[in-house]
Amino acid sequence: MTNALPEILNTTPVATSRLFSIEQVDLRFSNGTETCFERLVGEGEGAVMVVPMHSDQELMLIREYAVGVERYELSFVKGRIDSGETPEQAAHRELREEIGRDAAKMQGLATVSLTPAYSNYRTHIFLAQELFVSPLPGDEPEPLETELWQLCDLPALRERKDFSDGRSILATFLAAERLNS
Repeated sequence: MTNALPEILNTTPVATSRLFSIEQVDLRFSNGTETCFERLVGEGEGAVMVVPMHSDQELMLIREYAVGVERYELSFVKGRIDSGETPEQAAHRELREEIGRDAAKMQGLATVSLTPAYSNYRTHIFLAQELFVSPLPGDEPEPLETELWQLCDLPALRERKDFSDGRSILATFLAAERLNS
């Protein structure tokens, strides 16, 4: 197998929304095969997800309406990275907007791609510790509920039907691994 990247012959916008664009990408592979793909191109620098530790043994979840699955979901603090922000700055801001707290200690856990075959969208996952009160106004259409969850009971959280975001599930494993190391 060759390591040569396919040649991009043409990129054509297909549709645009406030969150992302769809592009058709015409490619030529090293064996001469030409084909076209479509990809989602996220606006901005991606997103952050933050696992807030309420105490050494409890993490904090939010309950928020998820229009994609048409129900309320438990997940971690999350949001887009604003223009000019670093991922860590966005993580601090989202904590303040969504749960009214900031963290004295913020550790990066991973940067993940949601669907690399179809999108450039990446999420930076953080662990937030030593929380303190520091609210900022948020942009949610309704106040977010928070729920505390015991670290020792993460397997039960992963089994819940209303905890289905793959990034959140991954974040439980990454946070537990970091906290146990």
